[in-house]
Amino acid sequence: MLGGLLSIRAIDVLDILLVAFIIYWVLLFIRGTRAVQMLFGLLLLMLMYIVSKKAGMVTFQWLVGNFLGNLLVVFVVVFHNEIRRGLARIGQWRLFGGTGSAPDPDVIEELSRSAFLLAEARTGAILLLEREMGLEEFVEHGKKLDALFSHELAASIFSANSPIHDGAAVLRANRIAAAGVILPIPAESLETRGMGTRHRAAFGVASETDAVAVVVSEETGNVTVFSNRSANRAESALRLRETLELLFRGEEAPRERG
Repeated sequence: MLGGLLSIRAIDVLDILLVAFIIYWVLLFIRGTRAVQMLFGLLLLMLMYIVSKKAGMVTFQWLVGNFLGNLLVVFVVVFHNEIRRGLARIGQWRLFGGTGSAPDPDVIEELSRSAFLLAEARTGAILLLEREMGLEEFVEHGKKLDALFSHELAASIFSANSPIHDGAAVLRANRIAAAGVILPIPAESLETRGMGTRHRAAFGVASETDAVAVVVSEETGNVTVFSNRSANRAESALRLRETLELLFRGEEAPRERG
């Protein structure tokens, strides 16, 4: 009997720890997003419902009660972007067989050199590097290529005379899989305020996926790396190469605004 009680207590402790971990993971995941304000709004509405029930406010209680009765549907509608991003990130874990591969060191070096040559020429560019999470949904809307990355090819793609210079180039391992990819632009938020269209698009993709986006600004000549809702300005080709190598080793670059 004692062994049964200990077993039950161990299961209860495990149950509590798992729930606590999930809550912590969700809060960590939505930190810094609009979902935080929406979650607080829902919690406030639930609190108002409890107060109205205690106070006997029948009409308000009926109205809010019907709304909260469909809470699961409300959560799916309100947090559909966060749910989609969360499930995609869970699916990219090695446990589930991620197949992404990093570019070779010489390709990373060539890309870093190319980004700063484009910056010197004030040629705007978005280089989107695929990691564990596939970017096929973006590739299929661009001009498909299958070419080893080189500065000459990048300069040709992003030249002002090129019909696809406004889009992004998607890199899969060592090769450019597609060019002229038009990326969705996220709604303006505190994190994207002050960013141009190119930078906002890169931030959006780097927030929705685990991709790394290297953006060259044609206005300022700055080179910025976007990954996991962070923006890091690279001061030199060497710094850019080090940042990319760090990210492809699975380590996060220091969080600083680019």
